[in-house]
Amino acid sequence: MIGFMLALLLQTAPIHGLYVEDRSNHVHGCYCEWSGESQTGGREAILAWHFLGGEHDGVSLAGAKAAAVLRGESTLSMGYATRASVLFIDGATAEQRRAVESLLREKYGYFFGRVLRVAHAEIDMEVTPAGARVRVPGALALEVRKAVLPDDALPGATRWYDPFVPLVEAELGTRLLSRFMARDFGYVWNDHEPATSGYYGRFVLYPR
Repeated sequence: MIGFMLALLLQTAPIHGLYVEDRSNHVHGCYCEWSGESQTGGREAILAWHFLGGEHDGVSLAGAKAAAVLRGESTLSMGYATRASVLFIDGATAEQRRAVESLLREKYGYFFGRVLRVAHAEIDMEVTPAGARVRVPGALALEVRKAVLPDDALPGATRWYDPFVPLVEAELGTRLLSRFMARDFGYVWNDHEPATSGYYGRFVLYPR
């Protein structure tokens, strides 16, 4: 009986880890920022995961990392406009990388839109209480720090958007760097302008 209960607990152990996202629009800003960006901004985003535990399709995800870069025809923060994405996956084995890809497509495929390519890549990712950073050599760089309010926002600012990925612990992030230099979208960016444009924290996913 004890063995059965232990097996049941192991089967239902949640997938969990660390997460960071940044968008090309404010998630916390004044009305003028929201109004302007809802029409012309927010078409790009970088999302990244560091899996600390859990399994998918019987494969441990612990230690794996992934990053998704998205570009839409209109802002990603409102509705589901046509968009394309690129996935980068860092896993110890091909089996683990396939499991990560399967999980991400299952959970977020509707959000990724058309996946242009999936690449096996080295991902350097760090999340601390003070901020987060993500690097994929030759492809992307992202750095955020914990937002300091009200200093990091204009007067009258409020939160307009929640994280794309639900978080059990979330910090509002102020972007320090968002760079994408691969050619998948025929468009690259290198944004150093500070903005309250994302989140970082801890995620939990429960097995289906």
